[in-house]
Amino acid sequence: MQPENGNGLQTMEAHLPVAMPRATTAKPSDDSDLDMFSIVRMLLRRRFWIYLCTSALLVLTALACILMTPRYRAVSKLQILKQDMGLAFGDTLSPGGGGFSDVVDFNLSQETQVSVLKSDTLALQVIKELNLADTKEFRYDPLIKSAEVRREMAAPLDQAPLKLAATLRKFKANLKVDSVSGTRLITVSYTDPNPEMSAKIVNQLVADFVEHNFQVRYDATSKATEWLRRQLVGLKSQVEQAQEHAVELQKAAGMFGPDEHHNIIVTKLEQLNNQLTTAQGNRVVKAAIYNLARNGNPEAMAGLLGTSGPNAPESTYSLSLLSTLRQQEADLNSQYADASAKYGPAYPRVIQLRERLASLHSSIQAELNKVVDRARSEYQLAASQEAAAQKAFVEQKAIASDMNNKAIDYTIAKHEAESSRVLYDNLLKKLQEAGVLAGLRSSDLNVVDPATVPDRPAVPNVPLYLAFGTLAGMTLGVVCAVVAETLDRTVRDPLEIESITNIPVLGIIPHAKLQRTGRQDKLKAPIGNRLNGAVGGNHPRPLSAPDSTVAEAFRSLRTSLLLSPRGRQAKIFMITSSMAQEGKTFSALNLATVFAQMGGKVLLVDADLRRASLSRALKQRSGVGLSQLLLGIADRAAYRQLPEIPGLTFLSAGAMASTKPLFCPPRPSELLGCPRMAELMRSWRYEFSYVLIDTPPVLPVTDAVVLSPNVDAVIVVARFAATNRQSVIRTMRVLRDAQAKCLGVVVNAMDIHSPDYHHYCGAYGDDGYHSDNSRSSYQLAPPVIVTESKGESA
Repeated sequence: MQPENGNGLQTMEAHLPVAMPRATTAKPSDDSDLDMFSIVRMLLRRRFWIYLCTSALLVLTALACILMTPRYRAVSKLQILKQDMGLAFGDTLSPGGGGFSDVVDFNLSQETQVSVLKSDTLALQVIKELNLADTKEFRYDPLIKSAEVRREMAAPLDQAPLKLAATLRKFKANLKVDSVSGTRLITVSYTDPNPEMSAKIVNQLVADFVEHNFQVRYDATSKATEWLRRQLVGLKSQVEQAQEHAVELQKAAGMFGPDEHHNIIVTKLEQLNNQLTTAQGNRVVKAAIYNLARNGNPEAMAGLLGTSGPNAPESTYSLSLLSTLRQQEADLNSQYADASAKYGPAYPRVIQLRERLASLHSSIQAELNKVVDRARSEYQLAASQEAAAQKAFVEQKAIASDMNNKAIDYTIAKHEAESSRVLYDNLLKKLQEAGVLAGLRSSDLNVVDPATVPDRPAVPNVPLYLAFGTLAGMTLGVVCAVVAETLDRTVRDPLEIESITNIPVLGIIPHAKLQRTGRQDKLKAPIGNRLNGAVGGNHPRPLSAPDSTVAEAFRSLRTSLLLSPRGRQAKIFMITSSMAQEGKTFSALNLATVFAQMGGKVLLVDADLRRASLSRALKQRSGVGLSQLLLGIADRAAYRQLPEIPGLTFLSAGAMASTKPLFCPPRPSELLGCPRMAELMRSWRYEFSYVLIDTPPVLPVTDAVVLSPNVDAVIVVARFAATNRQSVIRTMRVLRDAQAKCLGVVVNAMDIHSPDYHHYCGAYGDDGYHSDNSRSSYQLAPPVIVTESKGESA
């Protein structure tokens, strides 16, 4: 075998044995999750939808911008001044607050102003002032004109409810009022085809709004003033009555001072209270002295009795007398003791001293009894004084309690009179201020920017519309691409074929045409592919393109067949497909061409006894071919050498039933399954190096299924973006049931601009591979590449 100008193996799966099972027959979505790379590949594969939707929406947007009537927007800005609503009534009537409450109040006020600007009252006022109802923009002209509609068309706005509603609806549709976040500004804008009219409407609306705001404030102030005036009349009489009642209560309570604390009764009560307190203290002291005098030492109590009171001199005398008597007693006791010890108790002097001591003891006892009597009398006197003070205090307290009740009534009446007087004075003051402020033309609104005539239309905004159209088109294109990808059940991913069939992909054939230009062949990709093309038109013609992507793809396919374990031993290959128009004839002819370049003898058999597509493509439609060999009415003359491809022998299908010759195969499937076909294939094994048999598709007819057990390997051709996945699964199941030796699948007509093609095949040079005029000594003759036709497309 000579070396080839190829890139070696096309896929790693080509090295696997055909009978090697896979773990499962799961779909590709079960093998790997949908990642970003898969999404990008899907979008690139379906980019036609994105281009189409984006272009269509761009065109529609451009047409809309061209056909749309330009509309101009005039804008004015209003500032809301920070001003208390209670200015006319003073700070005392307006609730205090700050911080968060102020922010909330301002937001409510701002939203209220925005709502007033959008009100029907102001809109109707502007419409009447500018006479907008008679303009073309606001003309009431419905399509269906009943008698009532015609009447309202001629009537003024106030007498035509439908006309009024339609006019207000048109006015508000073009009016826009917004508050500027974080500021005290309000923007008012109006859109109209006439720029002067848009500015005039905005300025008129703002002026009417300022006037309306002032009128509301003026009416509120006037109403408040009138209400205050009515309230002051009754309040004045209430103040006078309250003051008179307070004076009467003051007289009845006996208060002659400026307040309830300046009166004789309270002063006397305080004095009696002091006297009672003093008497109680004196009585307690006298009681203590009396108890001690009666139970204790009277001599010591005599000193206490003489410290205070009216009997102080007498107490002092008693205390001196007792002291003298005690001194005398002490002296007599001393003398008595000495005399008794010296003379004895019977001595007259001793007896005299004893009698004097007895008399002295009697005097001392009498004096002590006088002290006890004096303490008792002082205690009784203090108790009587306390009782008298207590009685006087209770009587005065009753008088003060009655006066206190009257003072309370007086205090309440006095406070009521003072409150009524203060309220009357304040209201009178506010009434005078309101009368002045009602005439002032003040407002809390300021026109920052009046509306000016716009110099450019606001609608349509061409850059914005085009950008939005582009974005919408791209979004719609992506959605359509996803929908198309979801609904597409055709074969697009080689890994998907391997997953659903457990059969390796042997090679990928690009979809391309060759176009000769000067000295070098160039590759030209078709614009689109069709699965069911009409049979007819120009037949394929051989072209020399040794360095084209298609030629290299078939060389890679040949390498995959020869390097696979079953392909090394195989000599007879059957090329088939699931359905028609998938490129099996194209693949068989080009694969036979690259096999013939290896130097051996290669036989190409057209076993499609129904259509003979390969015979028509090579213009070998003679009456003698495979069918006649199987019927035993032909000899070696049925084999023909192709002069364009050295080493390639071609066996045509022969006469077909559709042409009604003398000897034609009535039933091709029975003819291909006869023993004669098996004998021919055994003879081909010894005579040729490789045999490639082109057969009909598997699913429509059973010819390929009948022939498959007798060949060494079966190659199934699946057309990219045309063959249905279910057809491939069904084909593999049918061939497996027939015990066919399915070698693998060839993906035909893959778009060279598809991301899947570059992912699996890549690119090298200008056309897949670099080509130049100088060739190595071992390079073979150029292969024969059959281009696409309407009847059998690559």
